Amino acid sequence: MTMHTFTLVLDRSPTDDEVDALFAAGCDDAAFGVEGGLPVAEFDRQADTIADAIATAVRAVESVGLTALRLIDQDLVTLADIAQRVGQSRESIRRYVTGERGPGGFPPPVNPARDGALFYRWSEVAPWVSRHLGISVPQVDPSLVVANLVLQARQHRGQVPHMAALSDLLAA
Repeated sequence: MTMHTFTLVLDRSPTDDEVDALFAAGCDDAAFGVEGGLPVAEFDRQADTIADAIATAVRAVESVGLTALRLIDQDLVTLADIAQRVGQSRESIRRYVTGERGPGGFPPPVNPARDGALFYRWSEVAPWVSRHLGISVPQVDPSLVVANLVLQARQHRGQVPHMAALSDLLAA
């Protein structure tokens, strides 16, 4: 088994009684607190995979009445963030984005119609940087991206008519 470290954002801070129940439910590998104003559970969990670690942590947290909203990650980035991670200027990255420089095909922003700051997914940008620029950068574990999407989708599933049609896309 491998040690996996991750942080869940919770819907609220647990009460003292809930913390006791969390430890009894198997969360003795977690620290509960507040990070950036958000209630969180920081895990160092032994499991075969990160997916197993996250799934068991979410189930344990939810067994005491809390809701895991998402994972804290560094996936959403601006051009300035990308420039810092790649070791180039923001202008250089902007030119890759517009196709003025490099091979083209830079991953699209998450919010293309927004005025002001555009956001990109590092999980899409990092492979492009490695493949097209030959720069070694940290990659995002796809399990973290999928886990975050699943946790966020769970919050809305009761409001989506015929959710099964969308759920079936995961199996397609």
